[in-house]
Amino acid sequence: MHITQILKILYRYFRRFGRFVIYTIRFGWRNVVVDTTSWVSTRAIIRAPRGSHISLGHHCEIHPYAMILSYGGDITIGDNVSVNPFTVIYGIGDVKIGSGVRIATSVTIIPANHIQANHEINLKDAGITKQGIRIEDNVWIGAGARILDGVTIGRNAVVGAGSVVTRDVAPNAKVVGVPARVM
Repeated sequence: MHITQILKILYRYFRRFGRFVIYTIRFGWRNVVVDTTSWVSTRAIIRAPRGSHISLGHHCEIHPYAMILSYGGDITIGDNVSVNPFTVIYGIGDVKIGSGVRIATSVTIIPANHIQANHEINLKDAGITKQGIRIEDNVWIGAGARILDGVTIGRNAVVGAGSVVTRDVAPNAKVVGVPARVM
């Protein structure tokens, strides 16, 4: 039986019960591990090509239209994390998300950045930096926030809706604005 046939059977079976649970998946070019207690919408996209890795801990919720794409890096998501609709998480430079994190709708997490070249070199030829992003435990990220490369968000921090986080956020801090500043 081909893998697509197996996935269709699983989809029909779990859809009948009102939720879709992906068990540990390790086949072909994918390297995605989802705990059996986690819920992943059938409309969410999770991709990890060869050489990269995505893992979801216990009791996570990945809602419809969320995208978790490793692009050659690793994405590690802890326990009890919710990723709401239209959120995009890239893993180019590695992303580590702690436990108890709440990520609201339309959040973008990008752990890479273009190197600004001079006028003689095209932007695409100048390369990228990949410092990675670390989000510690019990963080709340508001709707439409953008988290950029090289940022660490401390434990119990709150990132306001629409904020652009370009620098580290201290534990227990509340940040808002473009660029994000401590409130």
